[in-house]
Amino acid sequence: MIPLLLIGALVLGACMVFGYSSFVVGFVLMASGLLGLIAFMGTRSAVQRPREHGTVIEERHYIGDAEEHERRHHRL
Repeated sequence: MIPLLLIGALVLGACMVFGYSSFVVGFVLMASGLLGLIAFMGTRSAVQRPREHGTVIEERHYIGDAEEHERRHHRL
């Protein structure tokens, strides 16, 4: 909701400075959308929630004999 209010204020301010025309409104909306896209693409790919500090480096999937996999990694 707040980003929409900020975009509205940006359009209103641009219209007050450059005059009310569809070109000004369209150009300001396009520029703010492009800025928002650049900001979104620049953020990290995953947003960590509170109490999440770890990162998964790799994930392994083993297909086949599960007992052999357990024997190899859990020796007594």
